[in-house]
Amino acid sequence: MASVLPCKDCISGTIHKGEPLGTDTEKMFGRSVYISPVPERPKGTIVYITDIFGWTLPNARLLADAYAKEGGFKVIVPDFFPFQPIPLSSIDAFAPVNETTTPSFLTGLSQKLTLYPGLIWFLYRTRASVTTKVVAKFLEDLKSSEPDTTIFTVGFCLGGRYSLIMGTDRVKKGTVNAVAALHPSLMSIPSDIEGTIVPVSVGAGTNDNLTPPSLMKKFEELYLKQGVELDIKSYDDMIHGFAVRGDTEKEDVAKAMQDAKEQVLDWFTKHL
Repeated sequence: MASVLPCKDCISGTIHKGEPLGTDTEKMFGRSVYISPVPERPKGTIVYITDIFGWTLPNARLLADAYAKEGGFKVIVPDFFPFQPIPLSSIDAFAPVNETTTPSFLTGLSQKLTLYPGLIWFLYRTRASVTTKVVAKFLEDLKSSEPDTTIFTVGFCLGGRYSLIMGTDRVKKGTVNAVAALHPSLMSIPSDIEGTIVPVSVGAGTNDNLTPPSLMKKFEELYLKQGVELDIKSYDDMIHGFAVRGDTEKEDVAKAMQDAKEQVLDWFTKHL
């Protein structure tokens, strides 16, 4: 069964420095999207499914740009979720980056009490019965418009859940070539991954409270039982959300983030 609420690490982290270089497009198959700078001859297309901070999170756009530049893929970041439940200005209420950003106890408590009702409403509006159809339709429309394009999905946290679902028979066969997920959250196991029909890559930290080693072991058992080609990696001492919201000032976290990026790019390149 899926958890009712995400853990603290789902709604915290650091905002990365840098300027995304892509462009916003008002509508693609009915959804706003961010498109990273497209390589001259893209190998294929990656559809990036975000965490609950949504498609405007600088970290997501910077990582999408890195996939495009370093991997040679066209990368699309759609606005799959109806609204952003956690304002970026309030991220320090949950995990302050440093002493200068630490709110007072009362301010932090006030921010949390204000944010949780919106978070509950967000989770209801992004329930699987709704979001699975939204993401699947986007992918199928993309494939119909570009039939020769090889399509992959990668997702983080809540988006990781839907990336894994997109690897199942809930999506028209032939739409997606392979999927990847980093620290997927709010999973409903085994139902979310039953009927998987494409190769799968999953990664998570060993200190992840929402995607713990026990769940990673369960993934391995269930996927291998289905005969799915699987790539599964654990990142020592990393917490939930590290691959997209980790603190790049910490050497071990920066290294794990780089390795997670390469995990995704290597997997998709293998399945072109």
